[in-house]
Order: sequence, then C-alpha cells, then structure tokens
Amino acid sequence: MFSQYVQKLLGKNPVKTKPIIDAERYDTLKSHLQKELFQPLDESKVFFPEETALVKSIRTETAALNRNNITRTQAYLAFYNRNPEVHWAFLAHMVSRNGGYHMTDLKSSSMTHLLDKAERQKFFLFLERANSAIFADAFPQLLLYELSKQKALPIRKYLQVFRISRFMAPIWESFIEEPHSPLLTTSLIINEQRMLQERVLKRTRHGEILRRLDFQLQEYLGFMNVIFPYENKQDGLHSLTGLTVERFADPKQRIETGKFLYGLLFQHPVVFRGVSQFTKEVPHTGSREDYWKKIYTSDPTTAKDAKVYSPTLHDAWADQIVFPLPPIDWFSNESFIEDLRSSPITKKADLTNKVLENVKQLKTLNGMKAIF
Repeated sequence: MFSQYVQKLLGKNPVKTKPIIDAERYDTLKSHLQKELFQPLDESKVFFPEETALVKSIRTETAALNRNNITRTQAYLAFYNRNPEVHWAFLAHMVSRNGGYHMTDLKSSSMTHLLDKAERQKFFLFLERANSAIFADAFPQLLLYELSKQKALPIRKYLQVFRISRFMAPIWESFIEEPHSPLLTTSLIINEQRMLQERVLKRTRHGEILRRLDFQLQEYLGFMNVIFPYENKQDGLHSLTGLTVERFADPKQRIETGKFLYGLLFQHPVVFRGVSQFTKEVPHTGSREDYWKKIYTSDPTTAKDAKVYSPTLHDAWADQIVFPLPPIDWFSNESFIEDLRSSPITKKADLTNKVLENVKQLKTLNGMKAIF
C-alpha cells in the first residue's frame, strides 16, 4: 500500500488519501479507458497538408528542446507559464531540475573516488535516456493541447501519430472538455512512468543500470533525494522540502512518488509560492550551486575544502544523440486504471538539515575511499 510505503520512507504515520475525482466521473472515465483496450489502432488516417506540417513542426520543436537537461527543464517551465492549468509541466520542471543535479553529481568533487569513470558514464547515460524519453513522449502532448486551445483539434488522431499511449486519449479529451488539473497530472505521471518501464527499462540495458544505480547510491548515500528549494533563509542557502525515496526500479513506487511530490508542490501554499519564486529568480544550470551557494561552487578554481565542486551541466557532460523508442503501448491491462483513483494528502517535511548532514557524510565517504 502507498501509505505504508510513504510511512517507511518518511518514518511517520501513514498518510491519508483522497479521491482524485468524484466516484461518478471516475466510473465514467474507467469505462472509456476499458473500451480503449479493445479498440484497434487506425494506421490508415489521412492527413491534409496543413496537418502534416503541424506534425512536422511539433517533431522539430520537440527534438530541438530535447537536446539536453537544460533545454528540457526550461521548456517545461516556459510551457507552464503559458498554460498554468497544466500542473504537470511545473512538476516536471522541478523533477527535471533534480535530474540535472543527479547528472552533475557524478562529476562533483564528492564523487571522485566513489565511482570510476566508466560507472559515471553509464549512470549519466541512463539518466539522460530516461529523461529524454519522457520528454519525447510528453512534450508533443503538451504542444497539441496548447494548439487545441486556439482551434478545434482532433487530438486523438494526433496522439496516435506520435505513438502516445491510448490511455491518454480519453484523458486529454476529458481535460479539454472539463479541465481538472489533478486528474491530468496524475494521468501524465502514470503514463510517463509506465511508458519508461515498457519502452526503455524492459528492452534496453538501462533496466539493469537502474537496479545498479539504486543499489550503489543506496550504498553510498543511503537514499536519493528529490528536493524543492522553497525559502531563502540566508543569502545563498535555501530551505529544502521534498522526499527521500527508494526503489526507483519499481514503476509503481515511481508513480506513487510522483503523486506525493505533486501534492507537496501544489497542496502547500508556502511551498508553491517559494518554489515559484525560486524558479523565477534562479535559472537552471544543473549545478547545486543554484540553491546552495554557501555549500557548492560551479567554479573548480575556487573549490576548497569548505565547498563542494558541483559543475554546471554544460561543463559536466556533452549533448547526447536521442534515439527513437520502440512504439509499444504500455496500456494493456485495466488494473493500471486503479492508479487514478486516489492521491495522498501530503505533509511538508523540511529536509534542509538532513540534506546538509548527507553532504558531510558523502564527503567523508569519498575521502575514505580515496585513502583505501
């Protein structure tokens, strides 16, 4: 159960859950989704020249913005600023910031002796592949929705062209007719994690790398943090909230983690206001210096024992080629629909001191590894 999972992670009483939508709307949506399972895909749709041009335009824009973690992260935020009803885009922006931090951590001064060069390269390629796969699947959906606000658009027809799961067709149609941000956000969380599992982790070497990443970072850190900087207590040292997570290899746990982070970001006004202000004031570079200038530096010439070198993404890693994914639809079992039923009622946990302690532990571990 999710409540037991969160209790294990946070060491607190089980969280309560609430329905995402009312029972009547859930039953209607479930019925539509069940029908999708038995609908054959229509590969013979005819496109007019202007429709073909639209598809090409979306593919070109998505590919350009999928160049690296920086461009993806900026794209999510720009879209959200234009379409604030699509909460998922803001959540994706913040999770993508964390993805960038994890990428540059591999080149930080705290990890120089914990992982060798080949291991760092493999872990980076996994993180890049996972993040680029999600963007390649999600961003065309966002652009199609944005266009649908300007003119009538047969969104189902286009979703098939972009190989988006049939799970999303009734969701987008419902949202266009009657916007419900929590339902859309939860649906996109489910879709992207199930897609990642089916198209990337099951069918490439990255599934094994994820299990190793889970194990090795647990070994060295004891956990992985997804953090939201939400309050600038001192100049250069933001307070952090977020979630300490485990078992990223399990898609169900990744979905529940996404739900929890969504609630944390949008259910708590102090967090939402603080994170929103942070994103306006601090452009994403991939360096943890973005939120903790007193702890980290992106300049290797000024890195001293008192500070941790945390490079920018551009300094740490070169852009990678984005390869197409196999067009496999993950939505093959109606049991997946149950993930739309409820979401957690979250409580804000301040992780500032805990993360500070973890930074010290990691520096110590890295120093010990260097000696032995």
